[in-house]
Amino acid sequence: MLIDSEHRARYHWAARAVSGKEVLDAGCGVGYGVEILAAGGATSVTAVDIDPTAVAEANSRFGEHAKEIVEGDLMQLPFADDSFDLVVCFETIEHVQDGRQALGELRRVLRPDGVLVVSSPNPEVYLGDNEYHVHEFQPKELAEAVGAHFANVALYRQDAWVGSTVRPSEGDAEPEETLQTSDSVAHGEPTYGIVVGSDAELPRLGAILAFGDAFDVRWWSEQLAQSKGETAAAVAREAQTQKRLEETATALLEANQELAQVPLLRHHLAELQQMHADLSEQYHQMLHSKSWKITAPLRRAKGSG
Repeated sequence: MLIDSEHRARYHWAARAVSGKEVLDAGCGVGYGVEILAAGGATSVTAVDIDPTAVAEANSRFGEHAKEIVEGDLMQLPFADDSFDLVVCFETIEHVQDGRQALGELRRVLRPDGVLVVSSPNPEVYLGDNEYHVHEFQPKELAEAVGAHFANVALYRQDAWVGSTVRPSEGDAEPEETLQTSDSVAHGEPTYGIVVGSDAELPRLGAILAFGDAFDVRWWSEQLAQSKGETAAAVAREAQTQKRLEETATALLEANQELAQVPLLRHHLAELQQMHADLSEQYHQMLHSKSWKITAPLRRAKGSG
């Protein structure tokens, strides 16, 4: 799936800075990042995750590439101070109760001139509510939080569709590497914010473009087609409900006017009032439903097309 390409893109991008360094993968999941970081030339790769099942699978699949893969909590890492030259922490900070405290813990295990690379989904763009996410950092918010622990900070953005890019945020461009992107991608909010922090000179990581496989493209094409169909149906339902709401409102007004002259219309009026209330409730429930919010970008795209 595309999310796999997004995760791997981050690791391949960060691996540009690991050569000759002792590296920690904090929140390693099933461990494929360990192999990528080791291939980047790291002297050693240590990995930690809070999920014992994930740690077991990581050791089974990628243990040969790691110094060790252990169970541990990001809020209290099982490592001594100044243990690592570089720490990566991808899609983990949003899961902990106090992300800022966790950043302090990541700083603790880094050597004085060490480098932290940390990411979070952007709540302004990231689709869907994840029940396991405690707090998703906006990119600038994450940069400020990292800046509380490091003298130097650089903000990168990650965008994804059928490919995934990681590149410097606006204002931090590295001119020797550029990626041609559409205006909507270039100027819109990123799906993920990635922050690099260090008290030493920051590594120049540049930009990367990672594509998913053919299955990704086909799957997303199918999802897009399905979403378009759901959006069209939702728009039709909204129009129909709006029309019926307007019709019942008009009928209600007319009935009120006639009520003063025809007492027999009282019963009819009560029915219309109930119908109007029911339709209003259905209409507002639809507008506040999760599916309606998720399909809002597609409706806006369709309206501007």
